[in-house]
Amino acid sequence: MNKQAMGRTSGMMLAGLVVGGLLAGLLLGALLSRDGSGPAAGQDAPASQAGDAGADGSAAVFTETVYTCSMHPQVRSTDPDEPCPICGMQLIPVPTDADEDEAAGDAPRLRVTARAAALMQVQVWPAERRELQVPVSLYGQLDYDETRLRTITAWAPGRLERLHFDFTGAQVREGEALVTLYSPQLIAAQEELLQASRAWQALQEDGIGIVAETTGLTVEAARERLRLLGLDAAQIEAMEQRGSVEDYITIPAPVSGIVIERLATAGEYVETGEPIYRMADLSRLWAQFEVYEDDLEHLSAGQTLTFTTRSLPGVEFSGTVDFVDPVIDDRSRTARVRVVLENPEGRLKPGMLVQGDVATRTNGDVSAPLVIPASAPLRTGRRAVVYVQLPETEQPTFEAREVVLGPSAGEWTVVESGLEEGALVVSHGAFKIDSELQIRGRPSMMQPTAGAAPQHHHGPAEPQAGQDHSADGMQPVEAPAAHEAPEAFQAALGEVVHAQFELVRALAADDPQAATRAALAVDRVIHAIDATSLEGTAARQDWNRWVQQMHEGIGKLAAADRLDLQRRHFEEFSNALTAAVQAFGVSGTASVYRAICPMVDGRDGYWLQDGETITNPYHGASMLRCGWIAETLVDSDREAEPRP
Repeated sequence: MNKQAMGRTSGMMLAGLVVGGLLAGLLLGALLSRDGSGPAAGQDAPASQAGDAGADGSAAVFTETVYTCSMHPQVRSTDPDEPCPICGMQLIPVPTDADEDEAAGDAPRLRVTARAAALMQVQVWPAERRELQVPVSLYGQLDYDETRLRTITAWAPGRLERLHFDFTGAQVREGEALVTLYSPQLIAAQEELLQASRAWQALQEDGIGIVAETTGLTVEAARERLRLLGLDAAQIEAMEQRGSVEDYITIPAPVSGIVIERLATAGEYVETGEPIYRMADLSRLWAQFEVYEDDLEHLSAGQTLTFTTRSLPGVEFSGTVDFVDPVIDDRSRTARVRVVLENPEGRLKPGMLVQGDVATRTNGDVSAPLVIPASAPLRTGRRAVVYVQLPETEQPTFEAREVVLGPSAGEWTVVESGLEEGALVVSHGAFKIDSELQIRGRPSMMQPTAGAAPQHHHGPAEPQAGQDHSADGMQPVEAPAAHEAPEAFQAALGEVVHAQFELVRALAADDPQAATRAALAVDRVIHAIDATSLEGTAARQDWNRWVQQMHEGIGKLAAADRLDLQRRHFEEFSNALTAAVQAFGVSGTASVYRAICPMVDGRDGYWLQDGETITNPYHGASMLRCGWIAETLVDSDREAEPRP
């Protein structure tokens, strides 16, 4: 290449560099001077920008983008490529809407667009006053009417020559011959009556009035004695007409009924008052129901109750509540409710199992209660939260209200306090609203105070620095008051804890059959606990409440045929057992850890396990490690701390 060509090439390169520099300078100046492209005065720079100049020329503070899991908002990370450690889903940026409800401060409030509300499928329903029928299901069995039980006894001493009904179950009608009796005392009484009767007749013929009157009184006394010895008026009259003593006396049945027990045999010698038969009249029966103390407020004497029995499917019977036991059984925590029913055709038999239903009003004698859809409240531990759509807002805005709930009836739940009539309650989509608040780090049901959601721990990992579950928004259920308990009781409670470990493993393994077997084993161990050694009214009352909840939960779990139902009833059992262990302590068992999962139907779920690696019974294989160890109740490596 000649020098002329080389000169032209170098000139072109120099000109290109000069032009490129000028263009870069112009572009940078335009970016710095434009008003609409960068942050306006008073606005924060986007989190993705670092080192840009602020409106006043100072350097902007560098802010990292925080990522979270849409299913597990407790997870926080600055690495967008890191998957969720729980479910493996891709993390998403945490929304940083600076203009969202600033006036709300720390209130659990969310404002969304109308399109977002439609995508969330949010539905609202006004809180209204409505009379509700609360259905109460009762279980029991038929029994004899105690007022119609009779014991047939010997009215006079003697030998039983014949029992006219010699087997149990025989139907007896009033007046039928029941027993043939040989009794020297009856023979003497008959002879006394005959002699008095002859003397009275003779005196009547002789016309001795005063003596005849006295003798007549003797005759009446002799007749009364025979009546007291079991003879009826017809037998006495027949004997007087016959004029001779009858050696064998037949005793008639005083009532109709069936023989439910034969207490003597033919040829046996009986004394006065010795029982021969027990009889019952089955034309009227009692239905005895066992009612838990929580349902007693819905029942009272005079109510009509309908029930069915397995032996007569499709047939409904009804009766009147006659008696409500004023005393609660200490072991079962139930009271007997008695229903009287007529049984003229004899279709119902004592001993039949029956299931009854009674519908009661929630309001009683006062005005109709304030109710909301049963799907509206979000429950967490002892709190219940509903989301209310605020009126007169440009965009759909929802605010959390903590409420006190009353009884539920079908699709409705009574609100005792915390809500006013007419408030638009979110009946569908409340959990989505709460999840969105958690993702945004705003106050929510699970975290009443604002700020980042707590870290989500798995397995035996220790809590991260600065993480204190006793002080954050994910509050565990408040520990009950401690009670003194004998070592034997603590050992028995430890057996229950040990047995329920198998139940936890079965639920975590998604094995409903193994869960049923484990539940039955746990129930047997609970029944074996002797609580009579507990001292103090408060200790006994707490134990009675918790053991009732354990019985109910484990019984429903064992009867359930689906894994989701078993897990729902396990929560009721586990909460009661956890409270009992915290209050009384246990002995004779391995390490016991109280674990928590915040994803149990939108609330905290607790359980006891024997290892530090999370084994979640509420979700099984789908989220086996979801949760963290909230508390070590028993450490087998060191001596348990003494109970206060």
